[in-house]
Amino acid sequence: MSYLVLARKHRPQTFADVIGQEHITQLLKKAIENNKIAHAYLFCGPRGIGKTSCARILAMCLNCENGPKTNPDTKSFICQEIAKGTSFDVLEIDGASNRGIDEIRTLRENAKFAPSYGRFKIYIVDEVHMLTTEAFNALLKTLEEPPEHVKFIFATTDPNKVPATILSRCQRFDFKRISINTIVEHLTEISRRENFEIDQEALFAISKAAQGSFRDALSILDQLSALSDRKIAAEDVFSMLGLVETQLLFNLVDAIGEKNTVKSFEVFDEIVDKGKDVKQLMKDITEHFRHLMIIKVGGKALGKLVDYPVAIKELLLAQCEKFSLKEILLAIDVLIETQDTAKIMESVRMPLEIAFARLTYAPGQNPAVTSSQPTPKPAVVEPSSTTASKSFTPVNVLKNNKGEVDFSGGKKTESKLTETVAPSIKQKPIEEEPEAMKAVETVAIENEPLADLTVERIKRMWDALTQATSKRKMSVATFLQEGTPVSFHNNHLIVGFTKEFQFHKESLESQDNYRLVQEVFSEKLQANIIVKYETVEVSVPKQEDDDVQDALATFQGKVISRWHNE
Repeated sequence: MSYLVLARKHRPQTFADVIGQEHITQLLKKAIENNKIAHAYLFCGPRGIGKTSCARILAMCLNCENGPKTNPDTKSFICQEIAKGTSFDVLEIDGASNRGIDEIRTLRENAKFAPSYGRFKIYIVDEVHMLTTEAFNALLKTLEEPPEHVKFIFATTDPNKVPATILSRCQRFDFKRISINTIVEHLTEISRRENFEIDQEALFAISKAAQGSFRDALSILDQLSALSDRKIAAEDVFSMLGLVETQLLFNLVDAIGEKNTVKSFEVFDEIVDKGKDVKQLMKDITEHFRHLMIIKVGGKALGKLVDYPVAIKELLLAQCEKFSLKEILLAIDVLIETQDTAKIMESVRMPLEIAFARLTYAPGQNPAVTSSQPTPKPAVVEPSSTTASKSFTPVNVLKNNKGEVDFSGGKKTESKLTETVAPSIKQKPIEEEPEAMKAVETVAIENEPLADLTVERIKRMWDALTQATSKRKMSVATFLQEGTPVSFHNNHLIVGFTKEFQFHKESLESQDNYRLVQEVFSEKLQANIIVKYETVEVSVPKQEDDDVQDALATFQGKVISRWHNE
């Protein structure tokens, strides 16, 4: 005897066998019991969830001996013919290949004839949305007033393509996707019947890959049984389907939560080396953050929205403690944006690497390296006492009559930032500041009284301000890092950007980003702050007063502030 695939071998034969569609099977059984059987039904829903199976079961209930009844005798001749699809009175038609008006005319002519040995002549039209407009129009009259012995059962995965004139003549039933836990439960029972050895993680991976389709889950199990000779491990499922192992996915998200760029790249590289589908990884990690969001918002109260086994829910509950809700929402935004970017790029890997770098970058740290490895201590340049006052003259801030801010303190002869270095310097290693001292300093700055705000105080708080902004939107904080507070007067803060950072300036001036910065700065500075962005030119002025006067005359400006190294 030829091999029968699991999807056909375990196809439901009664309403009690149908999985996850109790809301529909109960209604159909009640209609049969009360003898309120409609002349046309429309079964809607995704693939592999029981639409055609329910249509056959309904046909068996209607044509069964001593029927109609809700529990047909599946061993009777009529029911067996219907189950095999060979009954003369139950005709299954593929709407995709019989979609023209001629086929519908033939159906309409044959519908006039009485059934051969059953009670009704039943037409099951699968993928009915594939019929042409002319075919639907030809069916209208027969569908509205069919002969008493004719019943229509339509099935479709896309009810939106079915004309309203057809929908209004049918009783519509919407089938739903089957939950992962329900699929796992029934796969466990089928594996027991088939003598398969399979662990729970493998069953969960199969159920997740099936995406709510029990037929797809059975097909995957069938394929794995041939591959593994009735002993199925989780590694076999991940390897065959190209899925990312659950532990690797948690490791990757842990790296993001720890702001560890290096670790995130290493885990990602391990996933790619195993031949996993990067596009599928994008979907998996986005869904993972969605589950973290749900648990963060509602905890165990919303656990039913996370269709995972209890053990994985506990891991998610522990992991979400590493993230704030804003960080989770930011990650979802970045990952969705990354999926859109990947569609227009040849490299699928690079957009995801950029996303990991964005999510693990914290303002004030080197964005390229965020690692637990100790970094070399940099050297600091200390000018000698005899040359310090001559080696460097700070920038003066000028403001012309147009309100434009300029760092230039001399004639506008060069557009580049130039520096002079003291001829006599010495190097000494800088001692790394203890983490506790850094924390105290940050708290001191943040808790500093804000009654008399000055631009110098805002400069000292700049890292804290950008850090607070990053919790709302990382890209905005990155843009602000390239700006410099220039002046502050009457709660108006001017942030300067050089010409090379015009993109950052323009991005911050967009409506959403502008409003976000206003809100964050006003909250942190405890005042109604109005932020404006200006383009500035930076150069090192000469020290002579004559040159300063020349600059004032050239730019028609005035000196806002001036300072020197002592």
